[in-house]
Amino acid sequence: MIELYYFSGTGNSLFIAKELSLKLPNSKIIPIASILKEYLTNNQDKKTQNDKFISEAEIIGLIFPCHGLTIPIPIKRFLKIFSFKSSQYIFSIITRGGSVFRGKKLLEKLLKMQNKDLNACFIITMYTNDPKLKAFEIPSKDELLTLEETTQQKLTFIEEIIKQKKNYTDNMDGVTFSNSKLLNGILERMVPFAVHYFAPREKNYFYSNSKCTGCGICEKVCPSGRITMVEERPFWQPNVDCYFCYACLNFCPSEAIQIYSKYYMKSYTEEKGRYPHPYARVNDMINQKKIT
Repeated sequence: MIELYYFSGTGNSLFIAKELSLKLPNSKIIPIASILKEYLTNNQDKKTQNDKFISEAEIIGLIFPCHGLTIPIPIKRFLKIFSFKSSQYIFSIITRGGSVFRGKKLLEKLLKMQNKDLNACFIITMYTNDPKLKAFEIPSKDELLTLEETTQQKLTFIEEIIKQKKNYTDNMDGVTFSNSKLLNGILERMVPFAVHYFAPREKNYFYSNSKCTGCGICEKVCPSGRITMVEERPFWQPNVDCYFCYACLNFCPSEAIQIYSKYYMKSYTEEKGRYPHPYARVNDMINQKKIT
């Protein structure tokens, strides 16, 4: 049995999980958001994490996007509450918009806590879902077709590695902050630290503008449950951690959700369009939260 655990905000990683599942017989895709929701529901009054969820699959795949150069908040939490008891081969696939990935050591550290190794780590570069960036552009149909062809080629390569249970690591390098190795080294440590220890309860990150129609889609797709509708407007609850997946941002049909500019970060969301994966739908995002 092969189990593919995925986390996806706007569909890139979900697409990879679905396509890889078609290539791997006897495989099953499982949404990490649903496991975290079930865990929180069952353990909301507990302070310990003794009652772990357990997998008995021989091969485990972890599929998720690169967030702030590292692994997303829900991946870290998932690995702390989930046991890969019977697994003999573990691999990860990280989707990214092109940035450098520095989360492999953390991933390995979390697996080592269970006396498990990360046998293979793959990188798949896809289109970014981050419209706060000045360079953000919505890809054309031709660009998407070219990317899909490249992605399928990479998935065929990944398929063979997994079937043979080979050890393998992709090149994790990518777009950096500057031409200064020293500055890059500092920021490549600071940004991942901020992602996990400061960002989750950032109070003023998202907001909705006058385009908001009160449809509630943002609340429905939010995998962490942070968004609730108050007087037909989204409210980001300060006592609930954000996963920074940008599902609310990219699936809002009126493009009403924006990101605040900060002194350290200019946001261009008011000027830019949005990019959810073309094969991902609102229901796909909603369904990954369902407890089965």
